[in-house]
Amino acid sequence: MTTTTTRDGVRRLFEIARNEEWTLGRALTECERERAGTDGAPEIKELVARASAARRRATEMLREVAAGRPADGCEEPAVGPIGTWAEAHGDAHDAMSALHAALDGVTEEQLGGNVGPRRNHPQYLWRDVVIYAVRSPMLSYSEWHHRAGRELEAIGVLSRWYEGVRGTSLPTKARSDASYDLACGLARAGRVDAAMEYLPDAFAYNDRAAVPVLKAWAREDSDLTALRERPDFRTLVNA
Repeated sequence: MTTTTTRDGVRRLFEIARNEEWTLGRALTECERERAGTDGAPEIKELVARASAARRRATEMLREVAAGRPADGCEEPAVGPIGTWAEAHGDAHDAMSALHAALDGVTEEQLGGNVGPRRNHPQYLWRDVVIYAVRSPMLSYSEWHHRAGRELEAIGVLSRWYEGVRGTSLPTKARSDASYDLACGLARAGRVDAAMEYLPDAFAYNDRAAVPVLKAWAREDSDLTALRERPDFRTLVNA
């Protein structure tokens, strides 16, 4: 029997992100759904359109790897014209459907491969796809709530991302990502003790080679500003 643990985990996370977008569609008023933002503060339909563009890029990566070509997970997705909420939501459905099909076209070995340019620690295809298709959109939806002063909703989005990862059998690096993101959201909301409950897992579950890189990032991350003078944080990140 063929094992598809990684594929199943990635697919489960696709569902988490798409459910978030369906919830936004049902919970927001028409005015909220259609509101236009700015480059620095995009509104929800623009964030969904960006998520669709990122998913199309993830689809391209999967197809490139399936064809035996390298794929770079650092390319910036190109976002096209943004129409109405209904159009953005329909495009999101199409982008996700294509992504599911492309996911079926690669093997477990390919999903676990380091398929892009060599960097200071391994980059895995499954993680690049999850970052494009799920993690970055979920972070943007949390940030959108945060800008509006809805900290409970902002943390809720990150909690659903975190619990979604915990419900899969993906490599532990996925839990590292989700733990870091949730810690950042909690710290940003002033819940510093709760943030320090999750932040250590970001390092404990990460690849060994990636830990120094992440610690250096954490020392400068503005989302973690509220933790910087805590002795436990300083010890954790070698400040």
